Amino acid sequence: MHESSYLIHSNLLDNPKIHTTSSLHSSEGSPLPREASESNALLEGILFPVDSPPETAYLSVISNLWRILMDRLTRLLFATAVVVFLAGTAAWAQSPLRVGSVKPYLAETPHPYPMGTVDRAVVWTDTVVSPGAEFVRVHFSGLNLAPGDYVSVSSPDGSQRWIYTDAGPRGDGDVWAFAIDGDTAIVKIHGGRGQGHGYRIDAVGHGDVRLDAKGPGPVPEVVCGTDGREDVACYMPDAGFAAAQKPVARLLFASGAYLYVCTGWLAKGANESTLVTNNHCISRQREADSLQARFNFQVTACGGVDDASHTSYAGGPILRTNNIRKHGRKDGLDYTLIALMGNPEEFWGELIPTTKPTAQNDPIWFIQHPGGGRKTVGVWEDANHAVLCKLHEVDQSIKGIAPSSQNFYACDSEGGSSGSPLVDPATGHVIGLHHFGGITDNPCLNGGTEMPEICADAGSLLECAAD
Repeated sequence: MHESSYLIHSNLLDNPKIHTTSSLHSSEGSPLPREASESNALLEGILFPVDSPPETAYLSVISNLWRILMDRLTRLLFATAVVVFLAGTAAWAQSPLRVGSVKPYLAETPHPYPMGTVDRAVVWTDTVVSPGAEFVRVHFSGLNLAPGDYVSVSSPDGSQRWIYTDAGPRGDGDVWAFAIDGDTAIVKIHGGRGQGHGYRIDAVGHGDVRLDAKGPGPVPEVVCGTDGREDVACYMPDAGFAAAQKPVARLLFASGAYLYVCTGWLAKGANESTLVTNNHCISRQREADSLQARFNFQVTACGGVDDASHTSYAGGPILRTNNIRKHGRKDGLDYTLIALMGNPEEFWGELIPTTKPTAQNDPIWFIQHPGGGRKTVGVWEDANHAVLCKLHEVDQSIKGIAPSSQNFYACDSEGGSSGSPLVDPATGHVIGLHHFGGITDNPCLNGGTEMPEICADAGSLLECAAD
């Protein structure tokens, strides 16, 4: 297993190394008073993310309620505003799918934490429990370990395990550990002979949805007739498709008081491992800092149930973002570029965006992580393989969005599909970025921003082909 502070490999299919040395201390972190976390459940978010600050610990009830009320109000207003008209036609942004909440939590090591041995024995253990959670993410503040020491975050049986060193991926001590299935995570410091500061756990991400569920969940869908989406494994014999699906990842991140999922993909660009997704998914650096991009989250066989080995990477700096809403002559393209840590493109490859104009009836591969689940593809519009996925309309304008920038298509989609690439089967190049679901005069249509518009706005950050 490659252990570093920025690239974390999944051990789901490996036998984890179990440290049998008894810990010097074991404690259970206790949640803070529940008024704040319970208030989060009073008001449900609906369609769209908001720019709320990332308070994750020691939130007062009043500030929590105020933030949640403003979140609710903003979402309602934006949901109303985004039902915009194109000659009487409306569309709604297929928002990031909410899958959990951020709850205050308190557990802390002594400072410094106890010294261990040269073989890095376990010197401190915290058992983090968020009762009833389908998955948990532990948030550290002030993480700072002695050279060579590391902290592990694992499931109770050790089948899932993530490793962090030093002061975390960004060197600032602020770390969102990757997800652990179930409601319990075991946090251990493996210490040597040096003295390190330790950590404070100040929040836990409480997952409400099973991200490993085999079947679809109750999420908004744009499916008309039979569902044409299939496992990507069904098309692996096509070498071009196999290469095109590889750079597509499921995104899990925190925004304000909630956890969300979207889709993203690696693109050829000036920076290593440039991830493309929607602005309405990730628009702030604090959201990118919480990102877990999981690659190869898919089944191994068409219609199968066995998972492929997958790998997760942390989010790095936002390179550029363009708002979903148009402001004067700017924005309205709804995209964000993020540099991922750990150079995932070295193994997972990258897709090439294109400046080639699109045309009506152009076929597409719509590669996505619907509902935050396993990777699927829309090659056909229906389960009977009667109608291929294709562009129904091109160069469309929607009020409030960049003019003449939208493609419409009838491939099936779902909440969490936001940020998916639309791929030209002939070249393997990306012709559009999915972000809209449901056009009211034809609710079976989705909408995506045309890549020539994004390429022009991103400049040298994206290396776009002409074909």
